[in-house]
Amino acid sequence: MKNLHKLGVIVAALASFGMANAELGVGNPAPALKVAKWAKGKPVAKFEPGKVYVVEFWATWCGPCKQSIPHLTELAKKFKDKVTFTGVSVWENQDNSKSNAYVAKVEKFVKDMGTKMDYNVAIDDVNGTMARTWMQAANQDGIPAAFIIDQKGTIAWIGHPMADLEKVLDQV
Repeated sequence: MKNLHKLGVIVAALASFGMANAELGVGNPAPALKVAKWAKGKPVAKFEPGKVYVVEFWATWCGPCKQSIPHLTELAKKFKDKVTFTGVSVWENQDNSKSNAYVAKVEKFVKDMGTKMDYNVAIDDVNGTMARTWMQAANQDGIPAAFIIDQKGTIAWIGHPMADLEKVLDQV
């Protein structure tokens, strides 16, 4: 438990170092998941006390995101019944129109991925609510990006899903 506390302090310090102007960071309550549509899996209505969540942001056009999806599926299987994984597609509405035509593109991508993308998947709305309330608020301007939400509903870690996500989940 002592080591977990030390890790939390270190993670918080590192996160705050790179996020001086961020409104959202480690230790803050996680924002709600307000999405346009759930494309796969079970919708997450809220972060329930006592449960751990990973919310990962990606896009259909993002090469590194496509590479990290199978890794997230492996982690979702490894931490089954312990962690709920949700991928949220963001920045798909490139022309900032009020049309939700991009939703069909995301749904096709998810369907084509099949079992390689075996966790909950949601799609941001035309206004980019998830991108704004999570990514922008945390000064995250690149994807893929993942957030771990702890048992208290607070953000415990922010980073690249291929980096230390698994190691931190083992400790959270």
